Amino acid sequence: MTAPAGFAEHGFLRGMPAESVALLAGTAAAVSFPAGRPLFDEGAPARNCWLLTAGQVALFLRAPGTEDLIVETLGRDDVIGFSWLSPPHEWQFSAETIEATEAFELDGATVMALCDHHPDLGFQLTLRMLGAAVRRLQATRIRLLDLYGTPGPRAGTR
Repeated sequence: MTAPAGFAEHGFLRGMPAESVALLAGTAAAVSFPAGRPLFDEGAPARNCWLLTAGQVALFLRAPGTEDLIVETLGRDDVIGFSWLSPPHEWQFSAETIEATEAFELDGATVMALCDHHPDLGFQLTLRMLGAAVRRLQATRIRLLDLYGTPGPRAGTR
């Protein structure tokens, strides 16, 4: 399989050894989505991830009786879709395109099989996914502070 044009230049892959990028490139497919298209829903089976190249995607939580809570808006050079990495392999959030979006789609099972045979690739992906998860947690923290304000003094302090 030939790598889609521009795959190796994606920001998520920056600094990854060429051998690892080449392995992933063989599994990547260029995809396009119109605005307003759901990518996945919380609780559904998680099988893919996407390296975004254009457009915007809202990552959100569905809250019964209230509006959806947007956790983060993702765009060019972001990655979306971590839930295929660990059991129970179900989406922890929901995601929908805000505008027409282009991405490289990776099949989780195929990538996991590659990582089993190429531990260096697995290490490189783990570093990058962990970095993206930390940024996502920080964005969630900031969003929560915006919603609830800064916390008061800690218990036991004056």
